[in-house]
Amino acid sequence: MEENQVPETVEPRPSLTQGLLSLLLPGLGQALGGAWRRGLAILLTLSAVSGLTIWTAAQRPRFPDYGLTARAFLGLLLETGALLIFLTALYYLARRYVTREPTTQAVARVVYLIVAAFAIGLATDELLTTVLPRDLHNQLYGMTAVYGAALVAGMWLWNVGDATRVRAGQAGPSRDLVLLGCLALLVLGTRVTEVDLPKAIREYRDTQIILRRIVWPWRSAFVYEETAVSAEAKVQAPCPEGTTGPEPNQPREDGPWILVTPTCGEVSVRDRRGNLEFGTLLNIEGGGFVPGEIAEIWWQNPIGNAFRPRGVGDIEIEVGPDGTFTTQLYIPDVVIPAFAEGPQIHTLRVVQPGQVRFTGELSREMRLALQEMLVTIMMGMMATFVGVLLSVPLSFLAARNLMGAIRSTLLGFLGGIGGLVVGAYLGRLAASPLAARLGGLQQAPVQTFLINVSLVGGGAILFYRLAGASLHALAERALPALVGRALATIGTALLGAAIGYGLGIGFARGVFGVTHTAEFAALMSPRTGAIGAAFGALVGALYALRRGPQAEVTTGSIIYVAVRTAMNIFRSIEPLILAVIGIIWVGPGPFAGFVALTIHTVAALGKLYSESIESIDPGPIEALQATGASRLQTIVYAVIPQVLPPFIAFTIYRWDINVRLSTIIGLVGGGGIGFLLIQWIRQFQYGPAGIAVWLITITVAVLDFVSAEIRERFV
Repeated sequence: MEENQVPETVEPRPSLTQGLLSLLLPGLGQALGGAWRRGLAILLTLSAVSGLTIWTAAQRPRFPDYGLTARAFLGLLLETGALLIFLTALYYLARRYVTREPTTQAVARVVYLIVAAFAIGLATDELLTTVLPRDLHNQLYGMTAVYGAALVAGMWLWNVGDATRVRAGQAGPSRDLVLLGCLALLVLGTRVTEVDLPKAIREYRDTQIILRRIVWPWRSAFVYEETAVSAEAKVQAPCPEGTTGPEPNQPREDGPWILVTPTCGEVSVRDRRGNLEFGTLLNIEGGGFVPGEIAEIWWQNPIGNAFRPRGVGDIEIEVGPDGTFTTQLYIPDVVIPAFAEGPQIHTLRVVQPGQVRFTGELSREMRLALQEMLVTIMMGMMATFVGVLLSVPLSFLAARNLMGAIRSTLLGFLGGIGGLVVGAYLGRLAASPLAARLGGLQQAPVQTFLINVSLVGGGAILFYRLAGASLHALAERALPALVGRALATIGTALLGAAIGYGLGIGFARGVFGVTHTAEFAALMSPRTGAIGAAFGALVGALYALRRGPQAEVTTGSIIYVAVRTAMNIFRSIEPLILAVIGIIWVGPGPFAGFVALTIHTVAALGKLYSESIESIDPGPIEALQATGASRLQTIVYAVIPQVLPPFIAFTIYRWDINVRLSTIIGLVGGGGIGFLLIQWIRQFQYGPAGIAVWLITITVAVLDFVSAEIRERFV
């Protein structure tokens, strides 16, 4: 070889061995080719999609047979895989010999996907019959199983081709795998959520009646005077054996009347597909109405909700020249609760609308909606205000950059813990006689609570500071080293024993209470507590002996972890769940909603505030600390000016969130307009429900405008 000749580089060739290995086990060829993360991702993806397909396809019967579905899925996987290999071979032949331009190749790719989808759909019955007898087809969702297996087969084949190109460096991004995975999730999600597009398209007209009243509900917002001609008759439904129903009406000479026969019958029943099985046919005769005008039929259920009975007969009748009419109507599909007692008496009313006069007076529903909307706004405002007051101090405790600087010696930390316990105990002793003199929680709950919080909390903090500082100073100046080490060892062992005892009790109740019985857990609790205490004491003693009494302990980091963990726990609980807890605690109403929103607000704002504190510029803090400023002065003059703008922005945003959440909390009994909204919807009063929706929309829009103005001025 000549001196300056550059050796030829050999291009790595695709590895068929890796492709065969990935055919046997998805991702194996990629792993052997050096891309083990890619191979693991492929294996996990195919396993997850396969498991979801089997689970989803098996949900058709009440008691799913997962074994049967898994066997059918494996057979379908082989069949659809073979079909896809055939179609893919035709696609590559077309790309190589027919469509050579990039544009036509892209079109060919789309055509290939469409043809593959149609081919699998047309062959669904044949594919199912091959792997499962026809009498077992009702044991699974056939279309879901076939398309799920086809998508898994497509991902498997893509994995084979990808494995052959990994070592050659030709493996591109896994866009096709992601696309197939998304299609699989779409197919499975459509089945799980029971999407029925034909029904949605076929019955969309039924929503127009409701939407019209919700979108334009102002007829229900005001009081109208109407001169209408009406008459009514009573009908019992259902009609138990041996009952005859109410007495039928009789014709009158001095006013409108209707005669309904029979007066006792069965209601119509609608199945899950919307098909209606008609109930008893009623013959309706009427007289005394305005001749030549249209009369409307209304049906009122036993609890007083009136509606137009559509689909069971004519509901608009033209009155004859003599003021009479004759028509027929099936008893509509009225839901009768299982817990209903006594005869269920319905009212059939025939009404001839007269002239309507606008009075300008707000209706009862409008007044209720305005009142509860004000309650909703005040609930959100109060929760935000109290949440800010509580979350601001907690946010400083949850800021790593501030709390990480708080350090102490091991002996000082143990002294502080001991002082904390002693101070809380002494505060409790001092608070008990004072609270008893006021009458305790039964007669003076607020005063008793404030006394206990002040004395117990104040005593704990005071003794924590005094005991920690005293023991630290004593260890530095007068305490022999051996005595200091002994105190540190004993104190750390006691602290470890207390923590271990609590963990042992929790283990018994949490693990044995699930795997065995509550009685067994109670029996084992002392033993596991003792084991945990012994282990904790041993770990604590070893730690103290190794580090020594003067070892540095970042007490601030311990407080930071505790506060941040509590915030994460309460922030992860949905406000609806907190509202349910609040209802159990203080009863249904706005107070329960306020409690739920406040707890969630403290956790959410505390996290946002603390993250703002952690992202501030440390320069001003270091400058003030260099001048000898105290910790409080540093926070006031170096931290607060930097975090004030984001604090204001987060507070306004949370206020907006709380107002919107307060409408949702009302759905579970937390008070406010949400409670009215869900009641009106359950009673099919869509006009008043539309008023509530409009008020919520207007309020949120106004609050968004106001918050934007405040944010522009102060942030």
